[in-house]
Amino acid sequence: MENFKIDVDADGVALITFDVPGRSMNTLTSSVMAEIPQLVERIKTDDAIKGAVLTSGKTSGFCAGADLGDIAGGMIGGASLQDAYDAGWKMNGALRALETCGKPVAAAINGLALGGGLELTLACHYRVVENDNKIQLGLPEIKVGLFPGGGGTQRLTRLIGVQPAMMAMTEGKSFRPNDAKGAGIVHEIAEKGQSVEAAKAWIKNGGKAVQPWDDKAFKLPGGGPYHPAGIQNFLVGNAMIRKQTYGNYPAATNLMKAVYEGVQVPMDAALRIETRYFIKTLMTPQAQAMIRSLFLSKQELDKGAVRPAGVPKSDAKKVTVLGAGMMGAGVAYVQVMAGIETVLIDQTQEAADKGKAHVEELLKKR
Repeated sequence: MENFKIDVDADGVALITFDVPGRSMNTLTSSVMAEIPQLVERIKTDDAIKGAVLTSGKTSGFCAGADLGDIAGGMIGGASLQDAYDAGWKMNGALRALETCGKPVAAAINGLALGGGLELTLACHYRVVENDNKIQLGLPEIKVGLFPGGGGTQRLTRLIGVQPAMMAMTEGKSFRPNDAKGAGIVHEIAEKGQSVEAAKAWIKNGGKAVQPWDDKAFKLPGGGPYHPAGIQNFLVGNAMIRKQTYGNYPAATNLMKAVYEGVQVPMDAALRIETRYFIKTLMTPQAQAMIRSLFLSKQELDKGAVRPAGVPKSDAKKVTVLGAGMMGAGVAYVQVMAGIETVLIDQTQEAADKGKAHVEELLKKR
C-alpha cells in the first residue's frame, strides 16, 4: 500500500501510519479509498494482529477530509445514479468493515481531523486526541454545499445525540480537543507526542472491539423521532432549517432527512440511507456550484492561478485605510492582527482618533 504503513509490535498491536505520498496534508483520495478495504482485510485476517492504532505520518495534521476534486469526479459528470451511488458507498462500506472487523481499533489523532478525516476516526472504537489547541475536529461539509457522507450523520448522532450533532453539522462547527472531549466525540486527551502510546495502552488493557451502536442495549442519547423529548429536535429543527434556508439549500434539508430516517434503523441500513441522500445532494446544481467556487476554484486561486506572469510576489508591510469609521476601523483591526502596520486617515483628527480607539477597545476585549 502506498498510503498506509503497518508496523506490528511485540504485543501484537499494529501501528498504521496514514501518510499520502507527495502531499503536505493527508486527504481521502480515490487511491486512499481503494486501500482502506485492503487495510481492513489485513487487520481482520492477520493472526499476529491483536488490535490496531491509526495515526498520521504528517506534521501538518491527521486528515483534512475528502479530496473533492478527486472523489466527486467519480460521482458526477455524466455518471449514472447507480454508478454514483456505488462510488459513494465505497467509503461507507469500507469504514463499516473497519468497525466490524472484530479487533479493537483506536485512533491517535495528532493533528486536525476534518470532514472525512473525522469520519475515519469515528469508525474506530476509541479516539485519543493530543492536547494541542491548534487541532480542530469537525464536519464542515455543509460549507461547500454537502453534508457528511462517510457515516458522520449516523455515528456522530449516535455518540452525542440528535440536537448537538445536528447543530455541529449544520453549522460546520469545529471542536478543539477539550471541547471534543467534553462533547463526547473523543474518549481521551493525551500530551503532544503521546497519543499513540495512549491508544496502544487502551488496546492492551482490553479495549472493546464493538461500537456502542452495535450493542443490543444501545439507546440513542436524547431519544429519536418517537421519543417524547427526541421528537422536539425534529419539529424545531425542521422549522429552523426552513427559516434559515428558505428551501433553497438542499444540503441542510437532506442532512436532517438522513438523520431522521437513519436513527430509526440499524447502522448498516442507516449508512445506505446516508449515502443515498449524500449522492442526491452531490448531484444538485447548488452543491456542484459551491464545490467549484468555494473549493476547487479557491484552491487554484490560492496557488496563484490568475497571477500575472513575470510580476514578483510582494507582501504588504504598511497599509493606509481611508476612512476611520466602523468599517475602516474594523479593516484596520484585521490588518493589525495580521502583523501589518496600519495608518488610519479621516477628514478630521477627532474622527481618526475615534477609529483608533475602536481598534484599541477590540484588542482589550481579547
